[in-house]
Amino acid sequence: MHETGLCEGVLAVVREVSDDEPVSRIRLRVGRLQGVVPDVFEFCWRMVAEDSAAAEAALELEDVPVRVRCGACGAETEPPSSAIACASCGSPSVDVVAGDAIEVEEVELVGGEVLRNPHLAAVVEGS
Repeated sequence: MHETGLCEGVLAVVREVSDDEPVSRIRLRVGRLQGVVPDVFEFCWRMVAEDSAAAEAALELEDVPVRVRCGACGAETEPPSSAIACASCGSPSVDVVAGDAIEVEEVELVGGEVLRNPHLAAVVEGS
């Protein structure tokens, strides 16, 4: 289960951001290329976060589709089916620009303060 390793990484970020204050909610952007199974992720999270200030936090997982930029035609598209190729011209010469990461978007503390990832705030607002 690669979800365990992903959860450990998320917990490290949450602990740093929250300064180990009690956490009530964590919002994550999960790229499809990560192959995360939400129920398995939730199970692994409960094990990994068990003795932390985030043990009772609700997880919100936002699905991020795969997007690629084509080296041949320059189009930015969502690839067809499971092939990583340009949806415009079919070229396999593409760079993945979204959908390959897990990012902590928000961490909400028990007191109600919401800590947002400033890098993602710019991406979400600019979309």
